[in-house]
Amino acid sequence: MSKDKKNNNIDMERYFNDPEYRKRILSHKEKEKEAETESSNSGESAKPTSEGNKSILKQVLIYSGIGIVLLAAIGTAYFFYLIQALPSLEELENPRTAIATEVRSRDGAVLDRYFIENRTYVSIDDISPNIINALIATEDHRFFDHWGIDSERLIGLPYYWIQGRFQGGSTISQQLARNLYRDIGFEVSVTRKLREMITAIQIENNYTKNEIIEMYLNTVEFSNSAYGIEQAARTHFGKSASDLNVAEAATLIGQLRAVYAYNPRLFPERAKFRRDVVLGLMQQHGFITDDVNQTLRFEDIELNYQPPSRAGRDSRYFGEYVRLQVQEWALRNGYDLYSDGLVIYTTIDSKLQRHAEQAVQEKIKEFQPQFEREWTSPGGDYMDRLWDEFPGFLRSFIRETDRYKNAFSELGTDQESVVFQHLEADSAFVDSVKRKRTKLQGSFTAIDPQNGHVLAWVGGADFGTQQFDHVHQSRRQAGSTFKPFVYALAIDNGYMPYHRFSKYPVSFIERNGNRWSPMDRSIPDGPEMVPMREALARSMNNVTVRLLPEIAGAPGTNQLDDLFPAARMIADMAGNLGINMSNERIVPAIALGTSQVSLLELVSAYTTFANQGVFTEPTAITRIEDREGNVLEEFAASNIQEVMSPETAYMMIDMMRGVVRGGENYHGTGVRLRNVYGVDQDIAGKTGTTQNSSDNWFVAMTPHLVMGSWVGGEDRRIRFPVNMPSSIGQGARTALPIVGQFIQNVKSDPDIDGEVWRYDSFTPPPGFVMPEEPASQDESLRDARRGRIGW
Repeated sequence: MSKDKKNNNIDMERYFNDPEYRKRILSHKEKEKEAETESSNSGESAKPTSEGNKSILKQVLIYSGIGIVLLAAIGTAYFFYLIQALPSLEELENPRTAIATEVRSRDGAVLDRYFIENRTYVSIDDISPNIINALIATEDHRFFDHWGIDSERLIGLPYYWIQGRFQGGSTISQQLARNLYRDIGFEVSVTRKLREMITAIQIENNYTKNEIIEMYLNTVEFSNSAYGIEQAARTHFGKSASDLNVAEAATLIGQLRAVYAYNPRLFPERAKFRRDVVLGLMQQHGFITDDVNQTLRFEDIELNYQPPSRAGRDSRYFGEYVRLQVQEWALRNGYDLYSDGLVIYTTIDSKLQRHAEQAVQEKIKEFQPQFEREWTSPGGDYMDRLWDEFPGFLRSFIRETDRYKNAFSELGTDQESVVFQHLEADSAFVDSVKRKRTKLQGSFTAIDPQNGHVLAWVGGADFGTQQFDHVHQSRRQAGSTFKPFVYALAIDNGYMPYHRFSKYPVSFIERNGNRWSPMDRSIPDGPEMVPMREALARSMNNVTVRLLPEIAGAPGTNQLDDLFPAARMIADMAGNLGINMSNERIVPAIALGTSQVSLLELVSAYTTFANQGVFTEPTAITRIEDREGNVLEEFAASNIQEVMSPETAYMMIDMMRGVVRGGENYHGTGVRLRNVYGVDQDIAGKTGTTQNSSDNWFVAMTPHLVMGSWVGGEDRRIRFPVNMPSSIGQGARTALPIVGQFIQNVKSDPDIDGEVWRYDSFTPPPGFVMPEEPASQDESLRDARRGRIGW
């Protein structure tokens, strides 16, 4: 029955007006619709099943395709993620390892090192076979049979894991991969392991087995912050990697499992146990016999520990000077002093350097208690005489402490008196300040006068406690060591060593009417008129001052202003000799050594006397090489000039011989060099002591070496007692002994040959004859004042 016909049988008027009728009609329609649905479903089930199977297959194929695409995408993404941390071809061929830059002496000894990681790269030829054998036996005994991955070892790992025994599966090549290329990482993960394996295979394809061992041993970290086998050997046993024996090799290789846990310095028993394990593995794989293994097991580990901060860093003061000289060059040329493994060759002679270090350290240690006793009254507190004589010193020292600076906020006051009352009540604190600020320091340097090469350099007694360098950084008043420049100027202007001047003081009138009246502390016995030779040997201030009017061309003047031309000439002479005078007051007192100099400048200036009047700028660095030995830069003295005539230079040498030898009727101030230290070769020198006894100097000259030393307070306010005849506060009693001890040490060293220390004498210029004193001194002075040269 059609829908239209069905609808026609419905009484529409009744449908809308009779609710009961409407319900029956709607109920009837719902039943008809359900019957139609059942009929339709029955018809569909009767269709062939092949169409359903096709639909299912289609859906499976679609979902499978989507899965494959997703897996491929994930795999591709993981592959790119995996290779991101792999080294590039360039990185494989040129691996970067931070290697220390070394400062070496002219004879190849390591003086200092600059590093981030304390590492020195060495060739496999310079590594003991014992180390290589221990490494192979312990870390990878099939190293020479695999291609970067030990398949046999990998397969066997689950067997050990099931037994609860952890075994690593990394070969030496794999370990090298993560040591060289830090991007690979160290976390425990499949990704890191895959990266490590791939890189190990690449390393094996690019390098020989020996090269891999060499790189591994130079990159791996050992105990006590030693990187690479060379520094590990130096740090733990004080020797090179080439000299390690079997037991030492086993000790070092044993550390690789855990550098802290098997540190032989901190945990000797634990380190010995691990060493014995390595020895057992070496026996197991045929590198040592059973007898050797059993014998070595009974031996304790014998260390010769050299702290990393000091191993290969015996000359820190000089090393720091070199760093300051080359750091600008390194930046300009794109090198990193701390990681590029440069080798800086210097002029230092390692044997002379060793004796210089020893002399400074021993003498300062000897002088310190003497200095303290001189300032301490019998039964008095520590150096009580110093604090009584200079009452402002102690508080000035306290003001420089952190406790003083912090005390204002801690005490809640702005009154200095309150702070001092609080701090001075702490006797232990006050005593520590006194002892710290009254330390003596000393320095020494030696220069070859022929070429300006610095052969020894000691900037202080202990770099660990005081880094300030008293060879080139410290500038102190030169005292009497400045006088030879005055005498050289006089001789260059016609005066002779025999010319005589009064030993008595003279004064000069200043513009304001005051008088400048320098004088000697004491006037020696004997005739009034003293020759220049004797005056210099005895370091007489009065004669030196009397030279100023002569040099200025105003003999007999009593006006201070007339002496300023002489002061200017002396300053020019000193400047030509390499002394920086730019910040100095050019006044007549300069003749007595009021100018401040560095020890390096002073000794360099004296080389001019020993080099026939030719000044050569001091040179400390000769060349810089890269880690492969290629020369990157060479250096030479840039300032060489004749400052005085050879005749003047020789006469000055001859006059300063008298400082050490003395004369017929007098002793020179440096006579201790002969009498105490037995220096009997041809030598000249000059002592120096400043007016307030703060700084003591001595410079000695031979034809092949000019040596100088300074001794004074670490703090420039500290000084030696003045009115004490037996005080060590003189150049002859502190600075001279350092030079004397150095010479004594060098001469007694059988390892120092005639090229390093020679006994030749000074030779006069060709045709030169030392002028003799004429019968008439007055006529001779008149000739000098006319500028007539006496040779």
